[in-house]
Amino acid sequence: MEFVWTAKAAALLALMLAAPAIAQSQESDNGTDPTKLRRTFWTSYEHMDLSSDASRGTFKLMYEAPISPKTSLRLTLPVVGFDAPGIESGSDVGDIALRATHLLSVTRERGIVLQGELIGDTAGRAELGYGATVVKATAIYAKFLEGGRIFAPAISHTQSIGGDRQTRETTIDFYYVPKLPDPAWYMTVDPAIISDWENDRVYSSVAVTAGRAVGKVGGGVAQVYLKPGIFIGNDRPADWSFEVGFRVIGF
Repeated sequence: MEFVWTAKAAALLALMLAAPAIAQSQESDNGTDPTKLRRTFWTSYEHMDLSSDASRGTFKLMYEAPISPKTSLRLTLPVVGFDAPGIESGSDVGDIALRATHLLSVTRERGIVLQGELIGDTAGRAELGYGATVVKATAIYAKFLEGGRIFAPAISHTQSIGGDRQTRETTIDFYYVPKLPDPAWYMTVDPAIISDWENDRVYSSVAVTAGRAVGKVGGGVAQVYLKPGIFIGNDRPADWSFEVGFRVIGF
């Protein structure tokens, strides 16, 4: 499995470097502004290195579309593979999720965004999902900084409803979008602090996304991206992760 995702990452990086530049700007929307609703389709694969010689690989198909000027819906369909000593390996359907995003207030200086997500207990095996139906509520405050930069801290809480396993988790996220010289490229930096109330654990994570526009597809802009991440703290549930993806926005 590790060879497969490493080969995918290398091929995607080569595509990013070789593709002709497709100019994007903050005004034209490159997908980094949380206060902009856009029709988006994307697919991704994430490898996560867990503790105790275990790993998880997740392939996702996602589609998001506005249903009103201030609200959009996103559907996520995951296929998850889990590899650990003493557990049968293989892939199966994960927990299917539906998320609503609502723009509460947006001005030239800042934006307030609310999100609610329902994650169904649909995983084919217990280790591939939460083991319960889960709801997640998120509030985002986006501050538009000089030069097109964005700082958008957020707080979210995840809570299970019934099921065999209980989940109570709060995440404080410090999302930041720098302004890059080449508008064909974009980057996000995403540090977070996670409190797992059910297991009395606190840990941190940092993920960096680097993406590039590679062409036009169906009236939208096609992008490829790489997203490495690390987990920090004695209570961390994983050591590192790496995600590769392709998406089309604004079609």
